[in-house]
Amino acid sequence: MEDAAYYHALAVRSAGDYGKLKLERNGAANWQEACERTLGPSCGRAIADYYELQERGIRLLLAEDPGFPPELREIPHPPFALYIRGILPDPKTARLAIVGTRRATPDGKTTARRFSAALARAGAAVVSGLAFGIDAAAHEGCLEAAGTTIAVLPGGLNEIYPRNNARIAERILGAGGAIVSEYPPGEPAYPARFLERNRIVSGLSRGVLVIEAPERSGSLATARFAIEQNRDVFVVPGPVTHPHFKGSHGLIRDGAELVRGPEDIFTAYGMAPADRLQTAAGDPETRAIIACLASFGTPGDIDKIAAATKLEPRIVSRITSMLLIQGVLREDGAGFMIN
Repeated sequence: MEDAAYYHALAVRSAGDYGKLKLERNGAANWQEACERTLGPSCGRAIADYYELQERGIRLLLAEDPGFPPELREIPHPPFALYIRGILPDPKTARLAIVGTRRATPDGKTTARRFSAALARAGAAVVSGLAFGIDAAAHEGCLEAAGTTIAVLPGGLNEIYPRNNARIAERILGAGGAIVSEYPPGEPAYPARFLERNRIVSGLSRGVLVIEAPERSGSLATARFAIEQNRDVFVVPGPVTHPHFKGSHGLIRDGAELVRGPEDIFTAYGMAPADRLQTAAGDPETRAIIACLASFGTPGDIDKIAAATKLEPRIVSRITSMLLIQGVLREDGAGFMIN
């Protein structure tokens, strides 16, 4: 019988409590031994629920399994296992977490979408927590750019939290991404679990980008975990007097890297702008618009681009809007230019 089945039995019994699981595993050679020692004869009956996971579309990966994210094994207090719906990206794929306040401003959400889409076009996966505000916008920006995104939940995968973001969760799975949790199905999202979840958000990522973090934002905890895990921390600054940026500016003061646009992250990771343009231009119409603007040397409006590319203005408008979100283009009074 798989050792994961015995782990699941203990995880259900302990409600996924990390401290209890650690005590139950202490001194045991494997999870089977820990389960039999803890539950005795009832261990065999308790693992029956494990075989229902597959019917729910949920996989359970132990930390020692080959498919377990290797970067998570390295962090302090690594999860013993992950419950997974969907497909985790290849370990070689760069991942960046994008986090921020649930009560994000419209500008903050647009910024999250812009960074996320640009990272997706560059081949990176985006990690976040599926919460309202910045998290949801980060997932959406990645999906709009046909990228891969991972959502880390603070409760069991049988029920998406928050429920209003269930549609985003289904889009993530439909696009080949993943939804993960360290808690067994049936476990609710208790307040303390948001903090525990945040160490996995940062642990799955090469770096963490903070957008709009008030003084008591949970995203500050994610940034602290990132520092503890030797991950990069990037911060988008804002107005000095705006309360949504008090925590963000504190991170910058303490040494986090200030970023103004996606290109700053590309620079930090050694990615040239030409690489970014190449990955953004995934279809003939987009390639034509980028080539057209590159040839102009000056800003071009919708009509000018349409005339030069022979594309319909509505198509030019749609594609330039997406390229703005991705950070490939910028706009001034005279039209669009390549960043």
